Amino acid sequence: MQNKARILEELTRVSIKILLKEPFYSHIFACLNKEIVEPDHRLQTLAVGLKDFNHVIYVNKHFWDNNLTQPHHRYGVVKHEILHIVLKHTLADLKHKDKHIANIAMDIVVNQFVLKENLPDQSIFLSTFPELKLEPERSWGYYYRTLMDLKKNENNQYDGTKAKKNLDSIKRDTHGLDRHILWDTFKVLTSSDKSLTESILDNLLVLGQSKTSAKSYGSLPGQVREMLDSINVKELPLVNWKKVLKLFSESSAKTKIKNTMKRRSKRYGTFPGIKVRKMKKLLVAVDTSGSVSVQDIEKFFGEIYHIWKNGAQVRVVECDTKISNTFDYKGVAPAFAHGRGGTNFNPPIQYANEAYNPDAIVYFTDGFAPIPEIKSRNPMLWIFTENGISKDNPQFKEFPGRKAKF
Repeated sequence: MQNKARILEELTRVSIKILLKEPFYSHIFACLNKEIVEPDHRLQTLAVGLKDFNHVIYVNKHFWDNNLTQPHHRYGVVKHEILHIVLKHTLADLKHKDKHIANIAMDIVVNQFVLKENLPDQSIFLSTFPELKLEPERSWGYYYRTLMDLKKNENNQYDGTKAKKNLDSIKRDTHGLDRHILWDTFKVLTSSDKSLTESILDNLLVLGQSKTSAKSYGSLPGQVREMLDSINVKELPLVNWKKVLKLFSESSAKTKIKNTMKRRSKRYGTFPGIKVRKMKKLLVAVDTSGSVSVQDIEKFFGEIYHIWKNGAQVRVVECDTKISNTFDYKGVAPAFAHGRGGTNFNPPIQYANEAYNPDAIVYFTDGFAPIPEIKSRNPMLWIFTENGISKDNPQFKEFPGRKAKF
């Protein structure tokens, strides 16, 4: 137990070193769960794995204390694993592909963004295959195709080359590829589970980006920025939450006072002055009944992310016929939805009236349930799924408050 605590503390020190040099990767690493495993575990190194739809960093005690002893190597290997996560290599579709060659290709990608001296000697680099004249900063698919040509060696054009000799020497448990051993847990995911895992990862990546300065973000490799930008495009909000939150906050009784150098103190005529800002305290109800698909729940949390990002204090309530889970949202969606039974809209409204007292309620649902009997003391906004209740349905107009559809 003491060894585990010590290793976790040493991992934190690595994270701090990364934070000082490359903050984005540190923000991602800090949000990942870390698990220390015993020396006889099937994982003999440090690697990325999967647990409850979340990426996890697993560390073998013996490997950390006896093999990964140099601080610069610890930095490099941790960054290497983070890059695999950020570039979504763990979730790549390898159907009908040579998985061994794909793993080599992915290591070529990430090792370009880690200082060579920070990686163990046997690591795989562009220079490992000199005759191929591989172009830098390309996708793993490009390296995969080129390496497959090398492996097939048609017309024996690579006979006697260093590239062919090196490729033949790389085994599944050498040159750092043994750190991919837990990736098989990702390959058996169903399509819906894989989608949920990717959605959770997207939330993590966007959260890491939001904590990174523009200068640090601009220094990230092009592939990383492209990945993050694609997430931001994919997750454009359905609703103009900035406008909605402004309307909700007009009736807010809660305020936040902060010092500001942009406003002169009215009382003393000096700086700093004070700025009074309305707080937006929202209860966000998520319909987790069986009639709502996993994909729709993912969309709900995509919208919740934008509500939160626009400055709201968000309390999420998951509900089917009863409330099954409540939590304060901090930028990351839960691993799975609680509930999956019938539907009753009353419990979240009652919870808001009696226990939470928000400025407003946002309710994500398909709309297939009786109109709530409990009257909300707060403004309400209903967001219905694309395949949910139709605007032509007479019941649609009976929902109290504002309404929108995906």
